[in-house]
Amino acid sequence: MINDTSGEGTIDRTEALRQRLAAGDGSARSEAGVQLMRLREARDYAAMLPLAEQIARVAPHDHGARRLQAQALIETGQPSVAIDVLTALRGRLPAAHPEAVEASGLLGRAWKDISLEAADPAGAVAAEALQRSFAAYRSALGVRADKDDWLTVNLLALSARAERLGIALVDDLDRTAVARAMRDRLVAQPEPGDPWYWAERAELEVALGNWPAVADAVRTYAARTDSQFQLASTMRQFDRLWGVDEDPEGAGILEAIRARLLSLPGGLVETSAAALQHSAARASHGADGARFEAVLGTEGLQTYAWWQAGLSAARAVASVRRRLGKRVGTAWLTSADVLGLGDRAEQLVVSNAHVVNPDGERPGIRPDEAEVLFEAADGGRAYAVAGIAWFSPKERHDIAVLRLADRVDGIDPLTVAPALPPLDAGERVYVVGHPGGRELSFSFQDNELLDHEGPDAGRPPIPGVCRIHYRAPTEGGSSGSPVFNAGQWQVIGVHHFGGQSGMPRLNGLPGSYGANQAIAIASIAAAVDQERKR
Repeated sequence: MINDTSGEGTIDRTEALRQRLAAGDGSARSEAGVQLMRLREARDYAAMLPLAEQIARVAPHDHGARRLQAQALIETGQPSVAIDVLTALRGRLPAAHPEAVEASGLLGRAWKDISLEAADPAGAVAAEALQRSFAAYRSALGVRADKDDWLTVNLLALSARAERLGIALVDDLDRTAVARAMRDRLVAQPEPGDPWYWAERAELEVALGNWPAVADAVRTYAARTDSQFQLASTMRQFDRLWGVDEDPEGAGILEAIRARLLSLPGGLVETSAAALQHSAARASHGADGARFEAVLGTEGLQTYAWWQAGLSAARAVASVRRRLGKRVGTAWLTSADVLGLGDRAEQLVVSNAHVVNPDGERPGIRPDEAEVLFEAADGGRAYAVAGIAWFSPKERHDIAVLRLADRVDGIDPLTVAPALPPLDAGERVYVVGHPGGRELSFSFQDNELLDHEGPDAGRPPIPGVCRIHYRAPTEGGSSGSPVFNAGQWQVIGVHHFGGQSGMPRLNGLPGSYGANQAIAIASIAAAVDQERKR
C-alpha cells in the first residue's frame, strides 16, 4: 500500500519533480507517476494538479497521468473541466483499454458530483446529471469483466438515490436482484487481498438492508486499509448516495468510518452542521457505542469516547460572518477566566485580529459588523458582537477576544490545555473550523505537530508571542480556529495562517517548509496578565 506523503518535504519533492520534467529530465517521468499516486492516496489533490499538468506537457500520451489530473479536478471542485478532459481521453482510446474504462468511471463520478451539489437535489439540473452519471458507469459494463464490480456498485447506489428523490432513471435496474447475485458471487469466490473487495461487500449489504452484515464488512475493511482515499470514497458513498444516516443502524456505522478516517495521519473529515447536530444527539444517548465496537473492534469504545468528545468540542466552534453576509473566519467559545479577563461565568469568543478588528482593516470586519453562529449546535441563531474584550494586532498575537451581546446557552466552553505537547513524541493536533468559509461545513483535520516556541527550549523572536507549527496547511476561512491536542480535545492555540511552502522554521532553525501556524493560548494569557500588572 502506498503510504501517506502529506507533510514536510511533499511540496518540495513534488515541485522538484515538476521542474525536472520541465527541464527535459526523462528519468523523472516514472518518479512523477509514482508521486501522483502517493498524492492521491494522501488526498493532496491541489498538489497533484501542477505535477499532472507538467507530465501532460512532456508526455501527452501518458493516459494514466491525464486520468489522475481529471480526478484531481473533480476533487478540487471542477467536475465540468474534468468531464472535458475525460471525454477527450476516452475518445482517443479503444473501448477495452484499461484507461478508457477508468475514464468512463470517472465521468460517472464527475456527473455524480454535479448532481449531488445541485441547489435542488431533485431538480432538472440534478436529475440530468444523475442520468448522465448512470449512463457513464453503465457504458463501461461488460467491456472488461474484471472491472465490472465497482461500476455495478455505483449503479446500485445511483439507483437508490434516484428512488429516494423521486427521479425516474431511463434505464434502471432491479437493485435487490443485482445486489444479491453480486453478493453471492463475491462470497463464493476466494477473498482477494484488495480492501476494495470489502467496501463493495459493505455497499451490497446496504442495498439489501442487512445492517449486521454491513458492520461486519466495514469492520474487515477498516482493519485492512489505512488509505484516506479509500475510506473517504466509501464514506462519501454511504453518506451522499445511500443515505445511510437516515437509518439509526447505518448512521452509527457511518460515524465509525468517520472516526476511523480521522484517526489516520493527515485524516480529514468534512461534514455538515446538520450532520454534526444529529451525531451529537446520538452520542449524548450513547446510541453509537455498540456500533463503533462492532465496526472498529476492541478499540471501538475508546474511539467512540474520543469521537464523542470531538463532537462536543465542535459545538463550541462558530463561524464569524458579516451581518447577514459572507463568512469571514472562525471563532470559539471559552470562559473569561481562561485568559484572565474575568470569572468563569463570563463568556468570551476568541478569533483572529485579521478576522475582527476595531477599524475593520481588511480582510477583517469591525465588531459592529460581525455576528457569530454556532452552527453545529444551533445554526439558526446569530449572536451580535457587543465589543472587543482584548486585542493584539496581527503582527503580534493576531487575536481578538470578543464579547457577545447575548449569553450562549446549552454549549460548553472549550477548555485550555495546561501545557503544549512535547516535541519528541510524534504528537498530533486537530483543527476544527470552517475551511474556505463553506456553507454549514466543518473540517476535522489531523496535523502532525512540527515545532513550537514554548518552554523550555523555545526561542520566540517576538517577546511574549509563542508560535506553534503543524503540518497540512488549511484553507482560508480556518482563521481563528481552535487547535486541539490529540488526547483531550483541549485548546493549545489559535490558528491564524498557513502555507504550502515558504514558512520559516521556528527557534532559529535554517530553511522553510509547508506548515500551519497558531499562537499558543498560554502566551495570550501571559500577555493579558502582563497588561493587567502594568
